[in-house]
Formats: sequence, structure tokens, C-alpha cells
Amino acid sequence: MLCLLLSVQLLTAPQDTLVLGVEEAVARAVAVSPIVTTAEGAVEGPRGERAENRWPFPSNPSLEFERVSRTPATGLGGTVYDRGLALRQEVEIGGQGFLRASAAGMRIDAAEMLVEDARRVVGLQARLAYVRVALAQRRAAQVDTAAQFAERLAEVAQNRLNAGAINLIEYNTAALEAARQRSIAYRAQADEASAAADLGRILALAPGTVVQTRSLPSLPTEPPPSAIVLTAHALNERPDHSAALLRAKAGGRAVTAARLDGWVPRLEFGGVLGQEAEQDDLFGFTIGLNFPLFQRKQAETGVAQAERIASEAAAEAVRRSIHSEVQAALSRYERARGAEQLFAETVLRAAAENVALSELSFDEGKIGIAEVMVLRATAVATQLEYLEVLADVYQGWYQLAAAVGIPPTRLNELAGGQP
Repeated sequence: MLCLLLSVQLLTAPQDTLVLGVEEAVARAVAVSPIVTTAEGAVEGPRGERAENRWPFPSNPSLEFERVSRTPATGLGGTVYDRGLALRQEVEIGGQGFLRASAAGMRIDAAEMLVEDARRVVGLQARLAYVRVALAQRRAAQVDTAAQFAERLAEVAQNRLNAGAINLIEYNTAALEAARQRSIAYRAQADEASAAADLGRILALAPGTVVQTRSLPSLPTEPPPSAIVLTAHALNERPDHSAALLRAKAGGRAVTAARLDGWVPRLEFGGVLGQEAEQDDLFGFTIGLNFPLFQRKQAETGVAQAERIASEAAAEAVRRSIHSEVQAALSRYERARGAEQLFAETVLRAAAENVALSELSFDEGKIGIAEVMVLRATAVATQLEYLEVLADVYQGWYQLAAAVGIPPTRLNELAGGQP
């Protein structure tokens, strides 16, 4: 009973409608994305490492206090006490601490670039999800209109059957098409709800919030540049590539710092303040060298070398991935754009003309219900196929822009068109 009441309450609860454009959706997605938050938190690690190596002190200072009793061997006189206070500190003289701090600074820059890369990835996810919702809403509206028309035509067929103007086969054709179109409308509504739920997850929307999309932006008018030009831009623009190069450079400095730790001695100095026999004041200093004879930092050097090799390999992997992403996205976009232009210029126009002519011929009694149903179904199928082609174009456009690492509107600029 409780579950039933909760279900009724959810169904009858008022829904909030949120009207968003694609870039507004992107801004919201970036602001609430856990991926971006995680990337921002990752910056704190190298920040702490740089702060720890800001000074050339490999260890904390040591402060020692000593109190020594002294009894004369002759037995003359009483026991006296010597007191002393010593402060010691090690100092790196090879500059390895500064190298570690410099490497940490590079890792900070790399981590901040990865934050930008996370925004790029989330922006692509939001754009693709937005396109799915926008086109799913258009598809649901189109098939619902087609279903309503088919149902009205089925009513006309019922009236004509009752009047004896058509036979049962023609009526069944109209009734079957009406049921078929309504079934397609139900499935389209389910697809729309699924796409909206995915967009709601990305935008962190409250339950019950309905997203109303605005019109999609205009597609670029100019063909994109060549793969060579786009790849060159991608290698300069993509933050993940810049971050990978910085991590590789930081790895080289970390190796140098580890090797210096294993070969360069440390300077140790300190000051001594004391009192002897409660009469004579003592003051002095100590200085020495801590030689790395037995602890040569072999493990630390090996780990640093492994990290450097891994970071260089990762940079090469990112470079190859960028080449592949740009080529694949460019190929998909070019072919989808060609298909969309063919549909828009030829297929949709011919399908619309056939529908208009069929309805006119039906009104004039030149064709029957079956012919109208066939032409109408063909037109609806063509419109739905066009939406699939349009989805491919927008996805290819957004994926190509994300692969290059630029806003989608800049593709026109790279091709020499207007922004």
C-alpha cells in the first residue's frame, strides 16, 4: 500500500520545466561534474609536494639538551653539572630539492591542464546528450503527429466501410497503419524519456525536472580543414597532450634529483650553547658532511626512472590517440554532412511533395486510402531517417571539435568561414 501511495504521489507531483540551450547545458554539466571535481582535487597532490621541497632541507632540525654530572677524582669538592644545548640541521648542497620542487611545479601545471581536459570531456558528453534529447523530442513529436493522422484516416476508413464505399481490406490497412504508428509513437516517447534521464544525470537535475531544449545551433557552412591541419591544432590545443609532455619533463627532473641524492653529500651544521661547572659559558658551532656511502637512493632512483619512462610512453600514447581521434571524427563528420545535405536538398523535398500530392489526389478521389497510407508512411520513415542522419552530423561535429580541443564554432574559423 505504501509503495502504491508513493507511486501515485510521484505521478501526480508537479514537474519543473528547465529550458536550456546546448551551451547552457554544457556550462551546467561542467559545474556539477564529479569528473571535473576529481581533476581539481588531484592538483592538491603536487602542490603539497612542491611546498615540501620549497627549502633545501632534507630533514627537520634536531634540538638536543644534555646534562652531565661531574665528580672530581680526588674527592675534593662536590658534584658539579655541565649543561648543553645543541641545534643541528642538514642542508642539501646539490640543489636536488629545488629540482624536486620544479618537477612538482610542472606536475601542478599538468594537473591544472587535466582539469581543462576534464571540462573538454564533460562538455562533449553534455553536447552529445543534449543532441540526443533534442532530436528525440523532435522524433516523438513527428511520430505522434503521424499517429494522429493515421488514426483520423482510420476513422474516415471506418465511415466509408460503413457506407460501403470501401472494402474490408482497405479498412484493415488503415486500422493496422494507425495501430502501427501509435506503437512507434510509444517507443519514441520511451526513447525521449531515456535520453532525458541521461541528460538529467549529467546535469544533476532534481527528480521530476523536465528539460525543454532550444533549437540546435547551425551546422558549419564550410568544410573542415584537412586531417593534417586539424591534428597539428589538436597537438597544440589539447590540454591532455600538454599535460602528458609536462609530466614527462617533470619525470626527467625527478630522476636527476634522485641521482643527486645518491651521490652528493649533505652539509650538516649546528650551534652549541652550554655551561660548564655552572661557571664557564660555552658557545660554538659544528659543521660536517653526511656522505651517501651505504644509502645511495638506488630504490628512489629506480622508481623515478620507471615513472619517467611511463610518463614518456603515456605522452606518446596520447599523441597517437589524438591522431586517431581526429582522423575518425573527421571521416565521420564529412560523410554524415554529405548525407545530411543530400537528404535536405533531395529526399525530404521529394517526400514532402509526394505527401502533398497524395492528400490532394485523395481529396479528389483519384487514389484510395491504401495509397495515401503507403506514401505517408514513406514520408514519415524518411523524416525519421533524416533525424538519424542529423544526429550523426551533430555527433561528428562535436566529436571532431573535442578531438581538436577547440569549441565547435571554431571549426568554421579554421576552415576560413565566419565564426
